[in-house]
Amino acid sequence: MSRAQASVLIILILLLALFIFAPEVPLLGFAGLLLAVALNLPATLLMGWTGLPRWISVLVVLLGILLLAVAAGTLAAGPLAEQAGQLAEDLPRSFESFRERLMQNEWGAWFAERMALPDDSATGGMGFAATAASTTLGWLGNAAVILLLGVYLALHPTIYVAGLRALLHPSIDTRAAAALRECGWVLRGWLAGQAFAMVVSGVLTWIGLMLLGVPLAGVLAVLAALLGFIPNIGPVIAAVPAMLLAATISPWLALWVALLYTGVQFIEGNILTPLVQAEMADLPPAALLLAQVLMASFFGLLGVALAAPLAAAGAVVVRRAYAEGWLGREPARDDAG
Repeated sequence: MSRAQASVLIILILLLALFIFAPEVPLLGFAGLLLAVALNLPATLLMGWTGLPRWISVLVVLLGILLLAVAAGTLAAGPLAEQAGQLAEDLPRSFESFRERLMQNEWGAWFAERMALPDDSATGGMGFAATAASTTLGWLGNAAVILLLGVYLALHPTIYVAGLRALLHPSIDTRAAAALRECGWVLRGWLAGQAFAMVVSGVLTWIGLMLLGVPLAGVLAVLAALLGFIPNIGPVIAAVPAMLLAATISPWLALWVALLYTGVQFIEGNILTPLVQAEMADLPPAALLLAQVLMASFFGLLGVALAAPLAAAGAVVVRRAYAEGWLGREPARDDAG
């Protein structure tokens, strides 16, 4: 084993140790990296147009995103908050109504007996409230860490890239730089594709639910758009509350809602996302699904949310470090660098 190969192997072992003993550290770090990638492109364009320093450009972009989010939230907060509150009240009733419908026949009764809502007693309610509060605080803390990491990485990206390259043997410095550039392009393409697909899928879902007459179409569409960040699994989760609400009106309406979500997911997964991400080294759907299942089993919801971009960047590293660096395979003609 050469020193160059050993330097790569040591970094991979250290990264694996982090995933085993402190999994939140690399996951939060990667989430911060995604945010930095999202901030970097508009900040770089702003630097070219205005000649502003990088730190000012990054802060202007971040401030602009926050102002847009606040403005959108202010305009939609009233209706969406009202719909979200109504959804929280209607879903338990929809669940019970669905169980009652199942109880009307033998096979449905067997299934309904194994479905139950959380205990609504005082003790159960207090326990649920405590768990919800603890989870919310944990997510808020993680969000703050991701925001700070993203801003720091976007402010001085060359420092962190140079530090990572300094850990590798000088003989592979050029290939390492090319691999890092390719990872950046892959992540940028994935983010662009997902953002576009999320917006379009949310709009299509809202239009479809409105036409079908499903209540709370606005909040259900926002939920579908947000969960669209998680390929394959997110749209399935988003369809459940919509189908439960539709089932309280008519079983046929629930079927139409299921067909609507299936159609939107087909358009997103087979037309929109491949079209926008055509220039990136996308993973096969089966490999992506396996990556999501693996990340879910080890790291929970955060792992599922980051499985796709992690797998996309990981594929670049495996090809560059293992297939080309270790096995000595010839690089593809269109490789960066």
